[in-house]
Amino acid sequence: MRVGLGYLNMAPAGDAATAQATYDDFFHDVQWADDKGFAGIWVTEHHFSTYSLTSSPLLLLAKASALAPRLRLGTSILVLPFWDPVRLAADVLSLDALSSGRFDLGIGRGYQPHEFLGFGRNPEDNRAIFEESVDVVTQLFNRQDADFTGKFFRIDAPVTLLPRPTQQPHPPIWMAATSRESLAFAARHGFHFMLPAVTTYEQIVERRAWIEAETAASGGLGDREFQVNRFVYCGEDEEGRRAVVREIARQLQTSSALTRGTYPIDGDAPTPEHIDPEFEAKAEGVLVAGGPEEVLAEFRRLSDAGITYVIAGFSFGYLPKEVAQKSMERFAAEVLPHLGESGAAV
Repeated sequence: MRVGLGYLNMAPAGDAATAQATYDDFFHDVQWADDKGFAGIWVTEHHFSTYSLTSSPLLLLAKASALAPRLRLGTSILVLPFWDPVRLAADVLSLDALSSGRFDLGIGRGYQPHEFLGFGRNPEDNRAIFEESVDVVTQLFNRQDADFTGKFFRIDAPVTLLPRPTQQPHPPIWMAATSRESLAFAARHGFHFMLPAVTTYEQIVERRAWIEAETAASGGLGDREFQVNRFVYCGEDEEGRRAVVREIARQLQTSSALTRGTYPIDGDAPTPEHIDPEFEAKAEGVLVAGGPEEVLAEFRRLSDAGITYVIAGFSFGYLPKEVAQKSMERFAAEVLPHLGESGAAV
């Protein structure tokens, strides 16, 4: 099992000073993590609200590549329906070259309606746009003198994308998927699999079985990886744990409101003042928490369920920075080395 650091930090405001402080914290963590045994840094893509100040994840990862030469760099995810696929493929291969082949491309369809509308996209077309965009991007990665004519995109002259891929045949592609249909699409295209943080242990087992059934006829999973996001708190302090559960619940509740179509006002995400107990229960169900031995046991349980990569989030909601930092430092010092010893190599 490999463990990467995931970033999707809610911000109290979207002004320049807040953005600068948020990015400073991110790059501090990138430099700190470079020699601690983490496999990579993963950044999500969101737009138009303080739910996350990560509208340009490839730019953030370009700087991270220079600050942390040992870490891989990943997107979890880029929302393909928001991109011109030619522009995306060009930026991806540029980052692949810039990082000397350390980039992982995580892709997905997106889920917040106001983001689609902000880009002039119909949310109901997201699957069709996504699948056509995958066709364009993979052809540009794999072919020279590529052209394309589709419903949403077209390339009207043969083009060869430069630079050509540093990693061969191209950067690893991971796909966010939860439904059987999406998992089957990822399997057919040879992608690695990404499950969101809200996926319960029981759902992980179920979806692993779906994937194994889907790939059985073609010889099985092979070297493809099976990844899940997890909120992590490494510590025994009960007050700290309560704060962690509250802030996970706040993030989940905000995400739920945006998914249902709530619009941000002046860029402010619909962040709840009062946490719904239903979301606190959900937070408990997807939190890996406790002392190092308890956290290690849960990571081994995930490995037993077929998970090969965990994107671990230590900062979420409005969790105080010092709480997240202490948890992350203890995890790196007291959990990661033992994951390696157990055979679940980091």
